[in-house]
Amino acid sequence: MKYTFSKKYKLVQNACADFELTDRINYMLDNLSGQALDNSPEFILYHDFLLFVLAHPKDKNILAAAEKELKRLTLHLKNPKNSNHELFADSGLPHTKMITRYSHDLMRWMLASNWKMNLDSFEEDGAELNDILKATMPSLLREETTAGLSNEELLERLGIKPKDQLQFLVNEFSKLDRQPYLKDQLWQSLKPFVSFEFNQPEFSKSYNRFLNRKVFFQREIQKQVDHKTLFQTALPNPAKLSATDRAELVAVICRSMIQTLRETDTSTYMDVESLRLYELERGISIAIYGMTPERQLPLQSYIGYTLFKNGFPAAYGGSWILGKSAKFGLNVFESFRGGESGLIMCQLLRTYIQAFNLNYIEIDAYQFGKDNMDGIRSGAYWFYYRYGFRSLNRTLNQLASKEMALIKSKKGYRTKEKTLIELAESNIALNLGSAKPFRLDEVSTKVASYISRNFKGDMTLAVQTCVTEFKRKADFYIILNNAEKQVLEEVALFAETYEIKDKNDCDY
Repeated sequence: MKYTFSKKYKLVQNACADFELTDRINYMLDNLSGQALDNSPEFILYHDFLLFVLAHPKDKNILAAAEKELKRLTLHLKNPKNSNHELFADSGLPHTKMITRYSHDLMRWMLASNWKMNLDSFEEDGAELNDILKATMPSLLREETTAGLSNEELLERLGIKPKDQLQFLVNEFSKLDRQPYLKDQLWQSLKPFVSFEFNQPEFSKSYNRFLNRKVFFQREIQKQVDHKTLFQTALPNPAKLSATDRAELVAVICRSMIQTLRETDTSTYMDVESLRLYELERGISIAIYGMTPERQLPLQSYIGYTLFKNGFPAAYGGSWILGKSAKFGLNVFESFRGGESGLIMCQLLRTYIQAFNLNYIEIDAYQFGKDNMDGIRSGAYWFYYRYGFRSLNRTLNQLASKEMALIKSKKGYRTKEKTLIELAESNIALNLGSAKPFRLDEVSTKVASYISRNFKGDMTLAVQTCVTEFKRKADFYIILNNAEKQVLEEVALFAETYEIKDKNDCDY
């Protein structure tokens, strides 16, 4: 009997579901490498399986076989009748297309990186380009922006050819770079959709890798992690990167977002000078990076990360750091789920704990189930619990302790969905210190109250007074740039509100 690729994939997948990792890989590759490909959902599953294999190869033979299969899939998609199939729209696979919206800065970066892109359309409820261009166009051309034309008609009246329209918009909005948040708001209100192709192999999800070290070969998936020992294992020094390596690392990080219809502030507004890469055990590397000064958040530092497994971007997220405490978010790309998730998280925590001297890490309840049924169904609460995270709510923490006792004592016991939903009503934290830190929202509330009480809500006067007092107490009279002045204002308001007179008054 002959099978289509999709039927063959399902048969092989079902037959080898309980095999060990290495046996499953051999079985899948042997049975599918000679099978004719078709345009089915299983094609994408097989592609993701190959990426997983390439990130967790048993040996050189398996690595070579998976690379060969990936090239076969790429050749299949090179045929327009396949790559244009609706199944592959927005998939990020080679030669396929994507239509979406991204920020102005990311669009500008993509154009500068030679992506094949065009303006596709404007969302119906978006702002009128007529109104926005009044702020950027030369005065002699502003009359055109008062003619009541639609966005498309206005671009045509201005003589902008379709192939140049996206570049034109990006150039016009670039004139607002000195007012980044105004620029962002106007770009978002315009709601432009762009279409682009993954016309170069490295632009696609299949070949987007940062290969700067030897491949790690492994025979098993490591499920058990001694997190306490790992957290105390000293980090190596950051890798030495050439200018070329650094530029390529930045490109791989940005592309990993684009290919998966994602965008994060830390990747789009990355401060390249802050980029560090730690090369760790079992083929794991972690890049951490901050944002440019004008994009940083008040008081806290938003530090993003991309975790690589044998060169493939496997996870991304960030941490919001305030003193020795931080909030932390973990996201594993779909192609790499089911692997060494525990090790991935523990290596990330190790990196942040040591790089920023943290003793308290908090995780938002959404990550494990609040308004997130996927987190409930997966029992994600217990994933974090295993590595030392506990509920901030005392009653819920007691409930978790009772549930864990049942899990350990009753074979096959599973926590009820209702209980997991209840546990997801509180954030959880890993406390490596002795006290719970103050919260940023409490700081904002207290500062607002201080300004209202002492300055009758006059924020300009409050900032001027607090900065003057801070400089006097600290004997601080250094000339600062604009970004440094903003930080000084934040710190001065904080110091006056909390009555901090010297370093002994604050252990934040």
